Amino acid sequence: MNRQEFEEKLERGIAQVRAGQGIVKTMEELERMAEETRIAQLQLPDPADADPHPRLLLEGQGIHAGEGFTAMFPDGWHDITLEVSWEPTGPGCWYISTPGFSDICPIGLFVKV
Repeated sequence: MNRQEFEEKLERGIAQVRAGQGIVKTMEELERMAEETRIAQLQLPDPADADPHPRLLLEGQGIHAGEGFTAMFPDGWHDITLEVSWEPTGPGCWYISTPGFSDICPIGLFVKV
């Protein structure tokens, strides 16, 4: 997702807030957060990575199991830890081990860098 797509998604989220749904941040707050904080997106592994448990990419670099990140969620920033399970293989092996976030796929999350 590029910056424009992210901003469009953010605008849809703001529309949900105005409708009484979703996150509770104003557009000004979100823009200020983006200016104050450098963020990047957790991305799918390099297609050339043939490992059955390929590393996710952050700014072009592979991450390691057990690494912690501060990730953006609809209700704000949360500290999370990423882990790798033996099954399944492929990018789906990555999961968030932090209690309360285990049902969320880490691929595509925006994190502070």
